[in-house]
Amino acid sequence: MTSIGYSPSHSYMLELLTQQRSTLNDKTIQLSSGLKSQTYGGISSDARTALELRREVSEIELYEDSNSIASTQLEMMGNSLEYMEKIRSESVSTIDGNDYTFTTGGQTTSQSSTQIMLSETIAQLNSEMNGYYLFGGKDATQPPVVSFDTIMNGSNDGKMGLKELMGRYENAQLGTSENGRLNSSVTSPAGVPTLTLQQDNVEGFGFKINSVSASSADVTTGVVPEDLSDPANPEGKKASFAFTDTPKVDDTVEVELELPDGSKKVVKLTATDDPEAGEGTFLIGTGADPTLESAQNAQAALDKAIGKLAKTDLKAVADVQAGKEFFGNHGRADPAPKVPKADGSGYETGTDLLVEWYTGTKNSENPRGDKVVQIDDNVRVEYGARANEKAFSEQLQNMAVFVAADFNAKIPDNAESEATAKAYYAALAKRSDDALSVAGDRNSGVKSVATEIAVVNTTVKRTAERQKQEVLTYKNMLTGLENVDKNVVGTEIAVLRTDLEASYKATSILLNLSMVNYLK
Repeated sequence: MTSIGYSPSHSYMLELLTQQRSTLNDKTIQLSSGLKSQTYGGISSDARTALELRREVSEIELYEDSNSIASTQLEMMGNSLEYMEKIRSESVSTIDGNDYTFTTGGQTTSQSSTQIMLSETIAQLNSEMNGYYLFGGKDATQPPVVSFDTIMNGSNDGKMGLKELMGRYENAQLGTSENGRLNSSVTSPAGVPTLTLQQDNVEGFGFKINSVSASSADVTTGVVPEDLSDPANPEGKKASFAFTDTPKVDDTVEVELELPDGSKKVVKLTATDDPEAGEGTFLIGTGADPTLESAQNAQAALDKAIGKLAKTDLKAVADVQAGKEFFGNHGRADPAPKVPKADGSGYETGTDLLVEWYTGTKNSENPRGDKVVQIDDNVRVEYGARANEKAFSEQLQNMAVFVAADFNAKIPDNAESEATAKAYYAALAKRSDDALSVAGDRNSGVKSVATEIAVVNTTVKRTAERQKQEVLTYKNMLTGLENVDKNVVGTEIAVLRTDLEASYKATSILLNLSMVNYLK
């Protein structure tokens, strides 16, 4: 049987079948993968755009982990700061100068409550996340604040804690006679009984005499400045009351004293003829030499009044001063803490005498720079923090000094001793309360730091949200460039299959055509 020869039409049909089959395979791959092409060559006109979009998405996704960690740390810091601010606010009402009530542990009820707050503040400053201590500065891997007990009592290697330092400052400021280093005497130069007060200011310890005055013409006052011309025998400032005659009832003498913190107190005595008149008075003499006796009575009353002031206000000032030295006297020229000698005769010359309450990063750089995170190509945030920043250390200081103080009367069941202890308690409570209070609409130091951290946290969140939107936009654009509509592709495959079947049939008929079939 003779067949019709192979012709160009046969070749065309085979090429058509191959093309249709290749197209069907491509469409089938598109349907299963969802992509227009398995290579960027298949979308040549959009390839460059698609590659650029994928690069943008990849870069943004690189920031996701750092943004997430930063956001979590910032949230944790914010919570700690908020809690510390709450503690500060509550401590103001807790430290009550009128509540001189003791617990069984030997502390006042205010001290016991404040101690709990102090321990909670220490715990917040030792906040940790995955091994990183948030208030320890740069890459802190250890708690930045030592324990409450170490702060109070020192360390096992002999370094002193806050309580011992407070004791040293109290000894130095009050002096061995516990009268603020003011020595009194009565002499009679040229027959005029004269009461003299003289400063014994070793290294500036104790009271300073600002001025003296008297309401009576029978008492002449004067002040002689200190004389340091002979370093071996320095002469402290002197104040004198010369009794030229016997004072009369209601005559007054007074001296204004300055405390080491710059505050001033006036000791005023009123002349009386009543032996039971009590505190704030001196008895007019009635003996053989009433003027001399009056001067001596004024001396005794003045010593007693100054001694009480020393054991109360001056002692409280000494405690606050010790707290500043222990926790860091911010702004002072010499960063090393000043430690008085045990006998109060000056300052120690040695260094490294106090326990280090803060063990984190220490330098003059901005603490915020201790933690730097790049959260976007053009956005970098800083949120480092150190527990020894003024905002935190002052809060610790003001609570710790109050907690460390001993408000027990030196002589139990003694009315005068208990009255002095109560006055000391009130004096220190007021200073602690004032230091922890915030006047007007000002922010506390902790709240100011909290505001800084909140701003950074907002920046991180807004950047993350913006990046999320950008990724969504880029991925939508990529979908349009790289992905196919599976419904459309499915329809195209159905049409291709129909066409391919028809082509197969037509080709089969054409290729099997013989002369016999042709003649039929």
